[in-house]
Amino acid sequence: MPVIQKTYLSTNRDLAQSTLTNIVDSLLNLLFPDVCLLCSAQVSRWRDRSICLDCRNKAGALRIFPPVCPSCGLPMSSFQADSGCLCGDCILEPPAFSGARSFGYYIGELAMLARELKFHKRRNLADLLVPFLFDAFQQAWDRDDFDTVTPVPLHPDRERKRGYNQAGLLARSLASRIGIPYRDRLLIRKRSTLPQTGLTDSQRSANVRNAFGCVDPGQIAGRRILLIDDVMTTGATVSSASEALIRSGALRVSVLTLARTVAA
Repeated sequence: MPVIQKTYLSTNRDLAQSTLTNIVDSLLNLLFPDVCLLCSAQVSRWRDRSICLDCRNKAGALRIFPPVCPSCGLPMSSFQADSGCLCGDCILEPPAFSGARSFGYYIGELAMLARELKFHKRRNLADLLVPFLFDAFQQAWDRDDFDTVTPVPLHPDRERKRGYNQAGLLARSLASRIGIPYRDRLLIRKRSTLPQTGLTDSQRSANVRNAFGCVDPGQIAGRRILLIDDVMTTGATVSSASEALIRSGALRVSVLTLARTVAA
């Protein structure tokens, strides 16, 4: 079970609001009352982005604390960490990326918010979730460690159907916050793949093997790249994407995700 601690991160909720903003928000609440997506508590339409403070804090409390595997970021026991070991999966099959970190466990309120962003067209949730990514980034790296931020891409057919790439929303906002150039099309999906949900570990790997390619290796060669996705389960998707970047000349690829699935 994760350690429960409160996390305080900067969002619109934390910013000082002008008198005009307060008036507009009050009118919006009067004319178009809004409730929390997760618990149905009444919320302020502009400030809260449909998530109440209590649910936001519960999501923040699901963060992953050290020790973690130095390679994939999987939570580890203190004994494993003290011995300097990688996790079993990384020992047996080292990933293509040089390191991965995730903000929190893919359970509870954090998982619900990730699903709302991904599947229910709640694009405005990216602004509330990026501070979580930023917090995880600061724990693992410095701004000078990277040249470029890029998202794991969707296949064009799936992106047209959804209307956006949730990883792209997170990556663009994070890049702006940390001051690293954002590149949207470094990677492409060469073929449509099945959704990873419900597949076994081996099926996940086979599903995304050689699924990614790079259009312009000149934008990648010699670059240190931060690859962003919303959720990491086995790491098959981000590892396949990292392989494509490395083949195109990337110096190093590191992975940052909002949430991580961890076996009980």
